Amino acid sequence: MAGRLGITLVLVALALGGCASSSKDKDTGVNRAVNKTSEGIDDAALTPLNDLNLRRTEIPKRLEAIVSPYEPLKARTCEAILAEVTELTIILGPDSDAPPPSPETLSQRAGDGAANLALSGVASAATDFIPFRSVVRAATGASAHERRLRAAYERGIQRRAYVKGVGWTLGCQPPAAPEPGAGLPPVGPPIEYRKPG
Repeated sequence: MAGRLGITLVLVALALGGCASSSKDKDTGVNRAVNKTSEGIDDAALTPLNDLNLRRTEIPKRLEAIVSPYEPLKARTCEAILAEVTELTIILGPDSDAPPPSPETLSQRAGDGAANLALSGVASAATDFIPFRSVVRAATGASAHERRLRAAYERGIQRRAYVKGVGWTLGCQPPAAPEPGAGLPPVGPPIEYRKPG
């Protein structure tokens, strides 16, 4: 009960802080906390539906179609590689070699942290009433679906890395190949293998 009271107090403080902030400060920590909390509150409150497998994140069809990350490319051209990398990045988000985003201020990071804390508290409070939660998740198939979802995303990440590696050997430019900061040496001209004689 004390935990729920604490969450409620955090949410009220964030809401009051959001009302008091001026319209000039659109991206202050308080505004970010209020906006992120209000955007995620429905998902956090509906977490029990995930455990009961009544609501779940669907596996993207593109990721479901990947049987192996090393499937042959449809075409070994920089354009085809760029198209596939772009398609996967839309689903997966930025790759590990992508340039880092501009640094956030301490206030913005604090706002994100406060929102994450509040949403975690709401999700935790919403699932507290489910006895033997792990057993329920296994019985409803929620755990199995979560494993399939995670495996699909891992195959997608591996596929993007493989395709970008092929792009690098062909001399393609990023994002059809890893960024220069990834530590790979520049590729020379293609090697031709000839039969002796």
